[in-house]
Amino acid sequence: MIEMSTILPVFPSTGSIPPACFYDRQGLANWLNQNPTYKNYFIQYPDVFPNLYPMTSTLSSVGYSTQNVPLASNVTTLTQNQAMKYNEQLELFRTVYVYNSNAYTNYVQTGTIPAYFRFQTYRDRNEFKASVSLVNKLYPFQAMAYGTNESGSTLGWIVPFPM
Repeated sequence: MIEMSTILPVFPSTGSIPPACFYDRQGLANWLNQNPTYKNYFIQYPDVFPNLYPMTSTLSSVGYSTQNVPLASNVTTLTQNQAMKYNEQLELFRTVYVYNSNAYTNYVQTGTIPAYFRFQTYRDRNEFKASVSLVNKLYPFQAMAYGTNESGSTLGWIVPFPM
């Protein structure tokens, strides 16, 4: 067995991999409301969070702070059927995510070539693609990876395995 060569940063550190439990029905907006110091990494994504603005002297003079801005989830009202389908898709996403995350972590720590999740049928694969699409509405992967704060620091939360 090869010695552990790399230690992955612990979430929510810069460059870390979000754990599967991070992905839930409430979305990134809810997580940011609970962890407001990270809101400033998303100011350059007005299409995702339209109420977050870069700090200006005018905003500063009126007491504006990104940490105090309440964020709303992109998915708010669901019928019972939609909620059930949504939960199924989230569960499928998390199942594949945990499998691939463990394979990647094992690869980083031991050098073992990762064996990522394989779908049995095209239908299963398409269901997963639909779940990724849903999760991306709640958790904008691009913004999570490339969001920078006003001092230029990148958040860099990554998903370094197949999605």
